[in-house]
Amino acid sequence: MNLLAIDTATETCSVALQCGDEIRMRELTEPRAHGRLLLPWIAELLAEAEIGYSQLDTLAVDRGPGGFTSLRIGLSVAQGIALAHDLPIHPVSSLAALAQNGRSEDFNGTLLAAFDARMGELYAGWFEFSDDYPKPIGKEILCAPQQLIDLNLQSNIAVGNAFEVYTEALGSDYLASLASINTEAYPTAAAVASLAAHIEPLSPASLQPHYLRDQVADRPKQ
Repeated sequence: MNLLAIDTATETCSVALQCGDEIRMRELTEPRAHGRLLLPWIAELLAEAEIGYSQLDTLAVDRGPGGFTSLRIGLSVAQGIALAHDLPIHPVSSLAALAQNGRSEDFNGTLLAAFDARMGELYAGWFEFSDDYPKPIGKEILCAPQQLIDLNLQSNIAVGNAFEVYTEALGSDYLASLASINTEAYPTAAAVASLAAHIEPLSPASLQPHYLRDQVADRPKQ
């Protein structure tokens, strides 16, 4: 199977092309560069694999949560390619991709994935790992650090930059309750590609972003 995956949920932009068991990826952490990078990278990856758009079988894209503008860029590119070449799209959660990319290879158990949502808030989701797949536990949320503590939901490990950005707000007691924390992890297109098979594909017209934050310009209420 030839699968093209796109991730633009954070300041890191990435594209991956999976052809059978081989996967190629481009990535760069640079704010506001997503629109400039995506199409040239896709062209490069297709050329390296010596295939064209017509030989793709499916697409996968990070549907969020994440940055409002960056998500729209990634979804728009995926939707345009899918419409032009009659391809289905697998919409993958950015938090699931973060969980997949951030956990150790042999980990099984409960994982909390969270990354900075700006404006004093974070995106968070809990996942149960078995058979190398992160099964969601409950709904993904947007909340302040204190709300995350108040939920008092247990997890074995935590991944994502929220635990570095909000170290002070989360407090030493809460952070000490986690067996391990990987603050370097982030969603990638390779992780999106690896999760695509577990997500029902959509038609291009049905693809929608999952922002969690409706009013992107407002500060959270106190």
